[in-house]
This record gives sequence, C-alpha cells and structure tokens, in this order.
Amino acid sequence: MDHHHSEHQRLLTIALVVTAAVLVVETIGGFLSHSLALLADAGHMLTDVGSLALGLFAFWLSGRPASAQRTFGWRRFEIFAAFVNGVALWIIAAVIGYEAFLRLQTPRPVKGVLMLAVAAFGLAANVAVGATLYRHRERNLNIRGAFLHVAADAVGSVGVLVAALLIAVTGSFIWDPIVSAAVCLLILWSSARLIRDSFRIFMEDVPAHLDVGAIRATLAALDGVTDVHDLHVWTITSEFISLSAHLRVRIGVDSADVLRRAHDVISSRYKVVHSTFQVEAEEEGLACVTGSCDACPPASPGPPASPKSS
Repeated sequence: MDHHHSEHQRLLTIALVVTAAVLVVETIGGFLSHSLALLADAGHMLTDVGSLALGLFAFWLSGRPASAQRTFGWRRFEIFAAFVNGVALWIIAAVIGYEAFLRLQTPRPVKGVLMLAVAAFGLAANVAVGATLYRHRERNLNIRGAFLHVAADAVGSVGVLVAALLIAVTGSFIWDPIVSAAVCLLILWSSARLIRDSFRIFMEDVPAHLDVGAIRATLAALDGVTDVHDLHVWTITSEFISLSAHLRVRIGVDSADVLRRAHDVISSRYKVVHSTFQVEAEEEGLACVTGSCDACPPASPGPPASPKSS
C-alpha cells in the first residue's frame, strides 16, 4: 500500500468517526426539537456514514494485490463506491425535498434554541473534517465524495442555524421546511460532478485535464517518430491514468531508445502511470498486414504466378 493510499484511508476514517458522532447528536436533537431541517441533516449524515464506510471498504479492497483474473486488482472498485456516493446523495435529496413539501403545506412548531445549539455543534465538526479533506479532494474520487458529503453537511448546518434565527426573529415555523428545500438543491448541485466524473471513468473517457491532440503532438515530435496512431488514454481509477499507442519510426532508428523517450515524456509531462507503446518500422508498412489496427494498409497481393511451361 503506497503513502497516498494509506493517507487517504486515514482521512476517510477520521471523516467517518466524526460524521457518526454528529449523526447521533443531530438525530436526538431533531426529535427533541421537532425540526425537519435538523432531521433532514441527520438523514443526510446517515447516508454519509454508509457512504464513508463503503469508501473505506473500497480503499481496503483496492489495496489487495492483482491476480491472474484481475490484472489491475480491485482498484476500480473505488470508482464504483464514488458513483454510489453520488447516487445516494440524490436519493436523500429527494426524500428531504418531499418532506419539506409536506411541511410547507402544514408548518409544525419547533424548538429553536435546541435546534440552534445542535446545528452549531454539527457545523463545527463538519468544518474541522472538511478542512482536513480539502487538500486531498482533487487526488481521489472517494476523498472528493467524502469532502462533498461533509461540505453539504456544513452548509446544511448553516441553513439550520439561519432557520433557527429566523424562527426566533419572525415567530414563523415555515423557515424550517424552506431551509430543508434549499439544502436539497445544494446536495443535488454538489454531487452532480461526482456522478459525472465517476461515470466518465466507467466509460473510459479521456481524463478531463488531458488533451489527446497535445499528447499525439508530443509523441510525434520525438526524434525518429513519423506517425502516431491507435492512441488511447483512459483512467483505471483515481491517480492511475493509462495510455497506449502505436509509433511508426524511420528506418534505422533505435526502437528501444524511442520507447524509453516515449515513456519518459508521457510520465513526466502528463503524469501517466501506465503506458504501452508498439513500435512499427516504417519500412514494414506498419508490419501488421493482418489488419490488427485501423491504420494498417491492406496487404498488397504478390505478382501473378508465371504459367508453367509444358
């Protein structure tokens, strides 16, 4: 297990422990204060606990060694966990939105002071965990999912605080479901990118920060390379980008040297972890006359056989 993997697992463990503690406090506080906003935030945190636990399981599973059947091991399970995280957030948002709609029709009285105190506790805990996860959120989809959960919880706590203050000032309990509905919109917006990015990895799209045209130009600019084709770039899991390509080289060029320089430039400039190149000598007409790739020219028929003399 590498340093980043163990560090990410440690951060996710911290997030899980703190979120579980806040869940208990907000659930008790929500029932005692009769606040839908507080119970909605607690319901969101219940999903967070399950999602964070799934993320931790994904980290453990992805750290298992590769096998003959799974040559990349279980690395890709992290992406599945991130996708489930995003979908779970949308489901919770739908449930909260429905409950908020019902309470908008018939507002119920809540205990504003207790609601305010519990929300303040939740906000402090979420800010502390969010600050810990923030620095690593772009390196790993699971960490980003955890950060989005915590950030949504923090904003939810802010909403509950605002609702409690507005209830105290105006005496109207309608602010409780209004804030709940606002939290729903926030959850939908914040989780959309997580779902999109994990889906793109499932579909083996080119990573958003990479330009295939620029990569092709970089490889084509290597001394001795005359053509680059069958170029593919995809992501196995977070921080694990793969690339494969066919390189046509001039006659007399050292293929081993071309391979070394290609691997070096792709790794250093584009941070590609796993790259595979097939070098094809120009004089061989790409050498793959069997049609193994789209760029291969059709095999030319040989000269007609001379008729045998009788």
